[in-house]
Amino acid sequence: MLRKIFAYVVGVIFFFPIYFLITSSFKNNIDIFALPPKLFFFDIDFSIYEKVFFFSDIFEDNFFSSRIIDSLIIGIGSASLTLIIAIYSGYCLSRISFSYRKFFILGILSARMMPLMAITIPIYFLYAKLNLIDTYTGIILVHTFINLPLAVLLLKSFFDEIPKQIDENAFIDGASRLKIIHKIIIPSAKNGLAVTFILSFIFSWTEFICALMIGQMNIKTVPVQASILKTIPSWDYMAAFTTISIIPVFIMILLVKNHFVRGLTLGSIKE
Repeated sequence: MLRKIFAYVVGVIFFFPIYFLITSSFKNNIDIFALPPKLFFFDIDFSIYEKVFFFSDIFEDNFFSSRIIDSLIIGIGSASLTLIIAIYSGYCLSRISFSYRKFFILGILSARMMPLMAITIPIYFLYAKLNLIDTYTGIILVHTFINLPLAVLLLKSFFDEIPKQIDENAFIDGASRLKIIHKIIIPSAKNGLAVTFILSFIFSWTEFICALMIGQMNIKTVPVQASILKTIPSWDYMAAFTTISIIPVFIMILLVKNHFVRGLTLGSIKE
């Protein structure tokens, strides 16, 4: 009984900031700063969401709906490209033995631990020469590059859980490696693929530095647009903006929550 009560108390503590954020998006600035705080009973105002999506007296030419579309294109594109490359790379590390394999894995880990600021300036100058500044392709590629080390190592651990005897039996039956990957490995590791895709999408959705440097005028992701709000004394607008920005990630996790939970345990628990 005490354990349940403790769990509920902890849950309320962690959920309260989200509740306060969502309710603040339906209040005006007067109700947000009211004393005592109006936590449960207040006048609901939907007009701020209309301003956020369709027109704004704060941003004349940068509507939030455009920023959502930019972030979705970049997030889905980056996560998809990361997943495709990581499937084949992770399979090679899991199944194929070659010289200096451990050093190669160490190199992948080193790339993941490299500070992001160490690569942003070289990437910017390279992109300037390739005319990739302020393009979807440029941001998708750099997010893919950043996501790949973690994605490859994650999928390798998931593929390691699949018995190698399955591959050997498929080879005996005349299957090629590509057919084994497509017909056996991918269906068997769909939970791990869901985890990898979601983590890659979340990183791309929340990444700020590269999106700010590469997407300058025409393309702005949600975090870049949100950074502008810190200079604007409109807390209701900021709350609505933030509330809408977390919805796509929340929906994506809900859609694949079963695969996500199983995938988180697949690489750590042996059956």
